[in-house]
Amino acid sequence: MREGLKAQKLIGENDTAVTTLERIDLTDAQKRDKRFYDADAVLVFNRPVVGFKQNSFGKLRGVTEKHLLVESDNCIRPVPFKHLDKITVCQTKELLLSTGDRLQLKANDKSQDGRKLANGELVTVKEIHADGRIALDDGRVLPKHYRQFVRGYAVTSYAAQGKTVDYVLFSDSAVKAATNQNQWYVTISRGRKGVKIFTADKIQLRENVSRSGERTLALDMAQNYFHKLAAAWGNDVARFIEREHSWRIETERQTEEKQREREARELQQLKTIKESLHQKQGEQQTETDAQKILRRSKIIRRGHDFARRQNIQRGRGIGI
Repeated sequence: MREGLKAQKLIGENDTAVTTLERIDLTDAQKRDKRFYDADAVLVFNRPVVGFKQNSFGKLRGVTEKHLLVESDNCIRPVPFKHLDKITVCQTKELLLSTGDRLQLKANDKSQDGRKLANGELVTVKEIHADGRIALDDGRVLPKHYRQFVRGYAVTSYAAQGKTVDYVLFSDSAVKAATNQNQWYVTISRGRKGVKIFTADKIQLRENVSRSGERTLALDMAQNYFHKLAAAWGNDVARFIEREHSWRIETERQTEEKQREREARELQQLKTIKESLHQKQGEQQTETDAQKILRRSKIIRRGHDFARRQNIQRGRGIGI
């Protein structure tokens, strides 16, 4: 494609090699496993994380039970697993660019003059500077650290939402999971003047675009499964399997109900024990109060006895 564009002088003839960062789609669970990282993998921080600024990057040096060990600026820092959603794992890839090339940005950031760079945005290259900065035809300049972009000559239907062009060239993969009614509508409604469709299987494409694209419920999948069994093996076998399936569901329901009843009984037992403990504590408190009163009365009586003895000794004859 680029050779054709060069022949028509739509892009420059001289290419400049630029090292880009291509995203690797990893789940948070996969990010904890060192086996999913290539030797040249680069970790890009989408948001600030424990000592790393936003859009800074580093190399993985190890994985512990609770951290990733990431090296940046000759310093290794631990990154807790709870921050894995703020990290994008990328691999380096060399891309040839020239004036007029179209790019699709793959990360949010700011241009050199502070203007917004939006993920999914399509831009056009005006000039590649010697220090790595890339000037765009709209006046913005990609900083030399910004390397998360791909060629922007073709995009997915998902990325094309909200965009409008004169003509759309749609390449269908003929894969059922990749094409449905919703995706088809988004694709054909992007062009103002026309749409051209390329497919290896027209029949499969017609079948794919008839599907709504909504997620199938588990119950619907089970019913379709039993219907297919009935057609393949006969109604008797299908009914037997369906009864087994219903029995399994009922067994699980009864097990859950028994579990709830057991938990309720245990809760009641704990409540009874707690009330009993409160009652005993009240009885002990009553007994303690009685003991205090008895002890106080004994002290008073002793005081009276002492006073009486003192009066008798003095010959006053006072008694109580």
